[in-house]
Amino acid sequence: KYVDDHLEDLRGRRVMMYCTGGIRCEKASAYLRRRLDETTKPATLEEGVDMFDDKKLQEAAGPPATEIYQLQGGIHRYLEAFPDGGLFKGANFVFDKRAQMKGEEAAETGDDRIAVGRCSECASPWERHHGGRVCCVCRVLVLVCDTCDAASPHGEYYCSEHTSMRGLYYHFLKRFNAAELRQQLEGLQSMLKKEIGPKRKNRRNTLRRKIVEIEERLDELNKVGDDRQDEQDTIRRCRACAKPYSDCPGACWGFWKE
Repeated sequence: KYVDDHLEDLRGRRVMMYCTGGIRCEKASAYLRRRLDETTKPATLEEGVDMFDDKKLQEAAGPPATEIYQLQGGIHRYLEAFPDGGLFKGANFVFDKRAQMKGEEAAETGDDRIAVGRCSECASPWERHHGGRVCCVCRVLVLVCDTCDAASPHGEYYCSEHTSMRGLYYHFLKRFNAAELRQQLEGLQSMLKKEIGPKRKNRRNTLRRKIVEIEERLDELNKVGDDRQDEQDTIRRCRACAKPYSDCPGACWGFWKE
């Protein structure tokens, strides 16, 4: 989608691609070349144009060829070749329990002050992912520092895609009383009305499902006529398996699953 939306911006320029291990770059560069070829108009020379007019000839030939380069082996191989990190800043996300990698020399410092990433809660430098710190809406990994995580009673965080739902959307509902649930319900219903257009279908479905959950929970509270919370309802839980966080701090899914 990015290539299609910015094809003309990329045409005639020098394009440098890099990714984790080089595989996605192979596919992306091939796609970019194909789209450039498909949309390149054949050069034509208008009748009467002076063959010795360099400016006119250049205009007829169109923009210069697009130079496309990619980093061989991705950032993974680059960091192996340059243990100090070379020109790469930050940490490279990898798809295993390491979650990230740096150059050997850079990793030895362990200094988060030079981190490129930021904690989603306090915006302090942070670049380490944790299996228990995920978006409460979509469960994608979210950068949350140790200090903020320790201070959170519920551990429900939001990725950049769902940050607008902060304070309204929660995965676990039993820790809220009826008044709090009604406030969340009103906020989500108001948000739903603003989600218009075919591209917002998934967002609307997400909101509708949570609205139904809240309504069902309110019905339960109305039937029992008791708004008091059990201690088990207020403890922090793993977003993936719902076990108490003390028993499963996000170690049941993804790279961290045994």
